[in-house]
Amino acid sequence: MEENNPYRQPGTADVNAVPELKPLMVTGEVKGVSVGQALGWLSRGMSLLTGHWGVIIGALVVTVLLQGAAGSIPLVGLVAGYILMMMLYGGVVKIFHRIDRTGESDFSDLFAGFSEHTLPLLLLGLLYFALLLVSVVAVVAALMSGGSWLEGDAASMIEGTQVTTMVVAGGLGFLLVMVLHFPFYFAVPLIFLGQRKLGEAMKLSTKACFRNLVPFLVYWLVITLISLIAAIPVFLGWLVAMPILAAAYYVGFKDIFVEE
Repeated sequence: MEENNPYRQPGTADVNAVPELKPLMVTGEVKGVSVGQALGWLSRGMSLLTGHWGVIIGALVVTVLLQGAAGSIPLVGLVAGYILMMMLYGGVVKIFHRIDRTGESDFSDLFAGFSEHTLPLLLLGLLYFALLLVSVVAVVAALMSGGSWLEGDAASMIEGTQVTTMVVAGGLGFLLVMVLHFPFYFAVPLIFLGQRKLGEAMKLSTKACFRNLVPFLVYWLVITLISLIAAIPVFLGWLVAMPILAAAYYVGFKDIFVEE
C-alpha cells in the first residue's frame, strides 16, 4: 500500500515520464471517403507536422538508413530489411499518434516496435517479403514466356497482336500486384495502434482499399507525382515530401478506421 505522505508535493512524481497512449478506437467497419477528402490528407498532414518537422525527418532518415544497412547483410539482409521496416513503421505511426493526442513528439517512439507488437510486425515483414518474391518470380516468368515475340522482325510484331497483348498483360499484372499489396497497406497502424491481430489487420486493410478504390487511385497518382518531383533536386526534396506523405498516411488511416 502506498504511504500517504503529507509532505509530498503534488504533481512532483514522474515529472519526466512519457505518458502512455491509449489505443485508438478502431471498429470492424471501414468508412468510405471521397476523392476530395483523400486529397485533403496532404494538407491535414502538413498541419500535424507543425512544430515537429525535426523529429519526423530524423525518424524517417534513421528508418531509411537502418533498413538500408540491414539490407546489405549477406544472405539474410533482404528479409531482415523488411522485418525491420515493419517494426520501424510501427514506431513512426506511434510518433504521429502521440503528436495527434498530446501535441508532443518523442523520437524514442520510433523503436517501440521492438517491444510492442513485435511478433505480428515480424510476421508481417516476412509475409511482405514473400509477396515481393512471388511478384518478382511471376514477372520474370511472364517475360520469359512472352519472349518469343521478340524473335520476329519489327514489321511482323506491329502487324500482329503481340504488342497489344503485352500491354494488356502488363496492365493486368500491375493491377494484380497492386491488389496483392492491399492487405499490407494499413496493416501496421491497425496492429500497432488499433490492437488488431495480424490476420484481422490484413483483412481490414484489404476491405478499406477496395471500398475506397477510386479515391485511393487518384490519391496514389498524386503522391507518386509528388515523389517524382521531390526526387529531382538530388532527392533532397524527399526531406520535405516524406514527412508530408507519412503524416497524410496517418490522417487517412484515422479517417477510414477510427471512431473519435
